[in-house]
Amino acid sequence: MQRSFGRLAAILGAGALALAVVTPAFAAGPAKLTAVVAVDSTDAPAAGKAWVRVLHASPDAPAVDVKANGANILTNVPFGVISDYLPVDAGTYNIKVCAAGTSTCVIDANLPFAAGKKYTVAATNLLASIEAQVLEDKAAPNADKAQVRVIHFSADTPAVDVLTQDGATVVVDNLAYPNATAYLALPAGSYDLKVCANADNTVCPLDPGALNLAAGKAYSVFAVGSLQAAVATPAPTDTAPPASTVTPPPTDTIGTTPEGSPNGSLLAILAVLGLAGIGSLAMTRRLATRRVEK
Repeated sequence: MQRSFGRLAAILGAGALALAVVTPAFAAGPAKLTAVVAVDSTDAPAAGKAWVRVLHASPDAPAVDVKANGANILTNVPFGVISDYLPVDAGTYNIKVCAAGTSTCVIDANLPFAAGKKYTVAATNLLASIEAQVLEDKAAPNADKAQVRVIHFSADTPAVDVLTQDGATVVVDNLAYPNATAYLALPAGSYDLKVCANADNTVCPLDPGALNLAAGKAYSVFAVGSLQAAVATPAPTDTAPPASTVTPPPTDTIGTTPEGSPNGSLLAILAVLGLAGIGSLAMTRRLATRRVEK
């Protein structure tokens, strides 16, 4: 399997990531398997800057605050929400993910961010086994096509295939946690898939509707949540996405929003949650699965 991300030196390797794992009494039951769809910027950071965004994908963790070098950069982020890109000076940052409003931090990581690159940092897995995932977002401008990648961030969901609705075409083969596909350039349009267990494709835990993909835009589709919770309590078809309560960072802490980056405290369509996310990508050829580098 080809690698979709270059090695991020010492990001999650030995000595680079210190995890302080706790199980507070207020931890809720895991959220059901769902999808988060985010628009990825195709622009480049300014000279000397990196762009970083954060995804809360730990299904039984409470809302969290995110700290960089001790300062709050995001507050009260609920499960299933991804922040906007935040511009930072290139360098290594101590990133802490803490229960909102407390000093109880479940992730304490020293992460280097290189100039000119864009990153997604995600907290994944159940709270008792929470871990950090770092993706480099490599979407580049493509005015004529839409670009899409799929990321498997549901730790208790086995490897999956992504199929066309008639099952005739496998467009993603054997995508396992916490892997990601490369970006695939597609004609703009409406796409519809189903996501099935890789073993024999007879069990399809995600079988949603379609998503319209626009030319010139890049998308990440994150599978998050717990398959076990989804099986135990089927999600209603009209489930609404969680309301965002993310507080953007002060300008003197993280810097100003770079020209051309997504506007607002959250990406405009990142909260398209529920089963409609994953099944939205109808691709006409197979995506090569890629492993997230640690």
